Amino acid sequence: MQYFIRIKGQEIPVTEPVYKLYCQGERKERYFRESDYHNKVFSYDSLDTEEMNGCELMADRCGRTVEEEVELRLETERLKCAITGLEEPEKELIRRIYVYERSLREISREDGIPVTTLHYRHQKILGKLKKILI
Repeated sequence: MQYFIRIKGQEIPVTEPVYKLYCQGERKERYFRESDYHNKVFSYDSLDTEEMNGCELMADRCGRTVEEEVELRLETERLKCAITGLEEPEKELIRRIYVYERSLREISREDGIPVTTLHYRHQKILGKLKKILI
């Protein structure tokens, strides 16, 4: 019995072991395609063109690079450590300004403290943090 494999429309004669291996590989590919379809998996490789890789189409161009992300996390950790060195009223003012996004005017109205006093305290706290960070 003769065995043939169809490649680019041409039938190529092969031996029986080669034919069986080829069919086995072809069946595996079909199995993976069917399971991807069943599990609703989408491959970016299916978007490949000669000009562009499919993964590049979905790349987040506005996102940060890995280096930028690591640098940001390290700075955040340093800032957290620096904030632990502040006194409780200083931490509370920083929290209200940066976490709760309150303006100095709003805090002034709530606490009955002049805006200029809050501004001075805020600048003093930032200077203290800067000193700790450097």
